Amino acid sequence: MSHNHPNLLYVFADQWRRGAMGCAGEDPVLTPRMDAFAASGVRCTACTSTFPLCSPHRASLFTGKYPLSAGFFTNCKTGLSMRLGDEEYGLGQALKDSGYQTAYIGKLHLDEPEQNHCAAPASGARDWDAYTPPGVRRHGFDFWYSYGACDRHLHPHYWMDTPTMIEADQWSPEHETDVAIRWLEQADRSRPFAAVISWNPPHSPYDQVPQKYLDLYPEDIPFKGNVDPSNVRQHTGEKANFGPDGMRQTLRQYYAAVSGLDEQFGRLLDALDRLGLADNTVVVLSADHGDMMGSHGLLAKHVWYEESIGIPFVAAGPGIGQGVCGSVLGSQDQMPTLLGLLNLPVPASVEGIDCSWDIRHAATDPEKSTFLCACPGREIFLQQFAQAGLDPRAYGWRGIRTARYTYVIDAGYAPQKNPPVQRLLYDLEADPLQLHPTVLHSAGEHPQAALLEQRVAQWLRQSGDGFLYHL
Repeated sequence: MSHNHPNLLYVFADQWRRGAMGCAGEDPVLTPRMDAFAASGVRCTACTSTFPLCSPHRASLFTGKYPLSAGFFTNCKTGLSMRLGDEEYGLGQALKDSGYQTAYIGKLHLDEPEQNHCAAPASGARDWDAYTPPGVRRHGFDFWYSYGACDRHLHPHYWMDTPTMIEADQWSPEHETDVAIRWLEQADRSRPFAAVISWNPPHSPYDQVPQKYLDLYPEDIPFKGNVDPSNVRQHTGEKANFGPDGMRQTLRQYYAAVSGLDEQFGRLLDALDRLGLADNTVVVLSADHGDMMGSHGLLAKHVWYEESIGIPFVAAGPGIGQGVCGSVLGSQDQMPTLLGLLNLPVPASVEGIDCSWDIRHAATDPEKSTFLCACPGREIFLQQFAQAGLDPRAYGWRGIRTARYTYVIDAGYAPQKNPPVQRLLYDLEADPLQLHPTVLHSAGEHPQAALLEQRVAQWLRQSGDGFLYHL
């Protein structure tokens, strides 16, 4: 049945980089269903995770605000009082207020860990995990099959409307897809629906992937040109404890997980077809941030390289054409863009830009850009900042990603009163692997850097960001 507004199926994975899709032409990954979907719709080639870390991106995604504006400077974790505030008006609430049936399935990572307040919660949640009870903390999502943060991909658990933990002996994306298909089958056909599915893989631990997907890849899988497999560190600074062979195996596992997601995504598309919902459903495929996978000697995220900030965003459905959109689209732009694709109004609280016209017309606006940020997030760094009486939210790095350039101002993660500040300018057209940045001590040394720093400084002033101290 047709509605005044189309349905929405928004699917996003954790730590899935933009290049890890066959049609992107970067990584040797097998994603036939995703590639066919991209050919039927519009693939964004410059979608960006504004703050490449789970909770900050998710807060930005759902509120349409920059992460720091939504109160996020790191992940929701034990010992830190941080969650999406009750006062925030998010995507789920906007959809519900517009008459949509709403569902959230999978990882949330926007609620405070229960062990911050109770050593043994009745839900069984441990470490960073949390059961989010019905009410305002679900921010407009009615059907709930979710968890906070837990990385047991082959033996996941969830909560619905009580603290009783639901355990599954199944790969989490497959299980969550089963749940989503059942929900779609039972949805009220007289009202539009909006379902958000949040898959955890290809997030680490990388080896928790079904063997059938690993078997798709040879052991001698090639590395990108900016990978030195003999010297790889975690994004948190620790040295990874494996050599080139271990790095290659990790890469195989990562690609295997993406191929597994491809199969599950195909099942969702098949369900929409079988239920007669495909023609009136906007389907969007994305991620919360990328994964370095050895590029520039790093694993995981939280850095400004394209492998970390670059995320997929592919859309198809009513009113959406076919082709490629090259406009820069930041985390904070996704919420207003999704509402735009559904012909719904954008709340006044939103800081991002509705890019739905660019996507509908497979157009590229070279003037669009997004600001970038990251703050110290590791517990040891936060303790050091507290001892020094300094605010960790005013450190880390800030920057801007335009159609051609990435410009970064890096003040580091150490709690120094006057840290050495480094500036890096990357020309993404001339140097797509980001191997040869222009390194500057002051923006005035380079005219393009001077222009970009002026824009960053204006953003810092407008948002009240203490990082402005370093400029």
